[in-house]
Amino acid sequence: MKIIPGIVISVVALSVIGGFFIVGSPTTERVRRFDERRIGDLQNIQWEIINYWQKKNQLPQALPDLRDDIRGFVLPTDPETALPYEYTANTVNSFSLCAVFSMANDSAQGITKPLGRIGRETESWRHDAGRTCFTRTIDADLYPPVGTKPTPVIQYNN
Repeated sequence: MKIIPGIVISVVALSVIGGFFIVGSPTTERVRRFDERRIGDLQNIQWEIINYWQKKNQLPQALPDLRDDIRGFVLPTDPETALPYEYTANTVNSFSLCAVFSMANDSAQGITKPLGRIGRETESWRHDAGRTCFTRTIDADLYPPVGTKPTPVIQYNN
């Protein structure tokens, strides 16, 4: 009878230790979730930038321009440091969003998509540990400014 409790305790201990090797430590999981939250925040900011682009036919000068009290959009900040994310308007329809990540990610984490333009191709959120910037170009054909109509194609029959 004294052997059974020892075996049960050993099996439980090995299961817990094995779980750390398979899933990772609670600290590693916490860091991974912070990075996933950063990606989610950047995706939300990206869509707000596209919305701004469509409504105003230009990119915002700075992230605070995206704040919208009527819709209730408040800029997210880094979940770990509470610092704002970085934004740069590069060209008329191109911008960069930057964040500082704790660890590298890969497609196995389920937050990476193929690289490309916003619209015609899908974007990538793959990153290394440290400061990473994601450059995006808005496809004006897929995301035209609201209120503008496409130029009609006139065909003449001879």
